[in-house]
Amino acid sequence: MKIRANGIDIHCEISGSGPWLTLSHSLCCDGSMWAPQLAALEPHFTVLRFDTRGHGGTDAPAGAYTFEQLTDDVLGLLDALKVERTHYCGLSMGGMIGQHLALKAPRRLDRLVLADTTSRMPAEARPLWAERIRVAQEQGMAAHVQPTLERWFTPPWRAAHPEVMETIGALIRATQPT
Repeated sequence: MKIRANGIDIHCEISGSGPWLTLSHSLCCDGSMWAPQLAALEPHFTVLRFDTRGHGGTDAPAGAYTFEQLTDDVLGLLDALKVERTHYCGLSMGGMIGQHLALKAPRRLDRLVLADTTSRMPAEARPLWAERIRVAQEQGMAAHVQPTLERWFTPPWRAAHPEVMETIGALIRATQPT
């Protein structure tokens, strides 16, 4: 479904029953990345998966996004769904959003799980990200598929799971290079 919040249409999916659990995906993915975990989570939680601004079915307005915007997107989505309090699990970029959410609206969170994330971008990483942005703008996201898969997964795991590599590769290619 689409929810209008913070000036954009945010794609989200809700399933299961119990206390709210919000799942926030990594860069270059969307809420579908959580599909393998749903069978374990849905009997215990009302699971909210959403696509972050610029990803999946959520609007991708032009320009750079800030963590303040991304945090306000989550808060707007929670408000629109009348979710007063939620558990929150964020992977990588989703974890960074979760940290901002915890600082801005701590009473909205019950538990916070941060996976494979960081609290800041070190100065020495800025040139790397600038280069990734340049490649995305000039060549599209397809140029990032192989290098990203190589960073995220070991060679033996990639070889043993080609269907997962194709699924994640498709998510990366579908991400809008705004």
